[in-house]
Amino acid sequence: MVGGRTYFVVELLGRGTARKVFDPRAGVGGDFRVLHTLPRSAATSQRLETLRRVAEKNLNLPKIRETHPERNRISVLTDWVWGIPLDQFLADVRAKKQPRPSSREIVRLLRGLFHGVGHFHSDAHSVHGDIKPANVVLEPRPTKFTLIDFGSAWPVERTTRREPGDGISAPYAAPEQFREQAPVDFRADYFSLGVLGYELLTLEIPYDGVGGRADLPNLRDAFAGKYRPPSARMPDRGRIPLAAVAALDQFFARCLALDPDERFDNRTACLATVDGLAHEFRPGSRLGSFGQVFLTLLDRVRGRRPPG
Repeated sequence: MVGGRTYFVVELLGRGTARKVFDPRAGVGGDFRVLHTLPRSAATSQRLETLRRVAEKNLNLPKIRETHPERNRISVLTDWVWGIPLDQFLADVRAKKQPRPSSREIVRLLRGLFHGVGHFHSDAHSVHGDIKPANVVLEPRPTKFTLIDFGSAWPVERTTRREPGDGISAPYAAPEQFREQAPVDFRADYFSLGVLGYELLTLEIPYDGVGGRADLPNLRDAFAGKYRPPSARMPDRGRIPLAAVAALDQFFARCLALDPDERFDNRTACLATVDGLAHEFRPGSRLGSFGQVFLTLLDRVRGRRPPG
């Protein structure tokens, strides 16, 4: 019972603070929703109101339908996002139960997600803090990524006063999220998006599988120089424009820089770059024989063989 209405619990989600429920009064014949239970505070109420306004115009976020303050908690009802969680999708692709998307389609989907996260940063003035495949849903109609679970989000103003463990989901968390009292801002979300995109393109995690942990003091020396550009591991590299290969590698190198000062320092620059990247992947252009030879020579210079 929430707000005087009955919801039927279908399953627990995430860390147990959210439930998939059936709302018999939603739509025609009822519909599924997500019921979140959050600690009540003035800051939480303010953040929820901001998220509600932001989600109204952001196609990559679930809509907030209702909020119900109670004695020591706030119950929040959001839309159920129909689709497949990205971690499940990646597992199915690895098991060959799902076809592997082309690099062009992945870049298109990532462009939409980067824009959704960028507008969330700007409109909510907050950091999501826990972007990972389990918190992204691949929707089928239209095909797009929707970001869910804002339990770790925090306002930019309190980047050095996060709760312990906020947003630390190795290997997707940025290096600075592992450091106590280190400032963490929107650039951490760009790193997490970079890991997610790299995994989609290559089915591998950057920095030999450790992601943001590569900059931990006890791992830094072992993983120095271990980063490999995504184009070196993409199976369809030979079928995309040569300019797109260079743009893709440059974009991910910046997103995945271990030093946050080497990443994009503002939303406008990041979104303009991802738009340019998507333009390079436009249909109708393929890598010719000269491009194939160039990539082979580039692999030799880098000291490794091209992907099989």
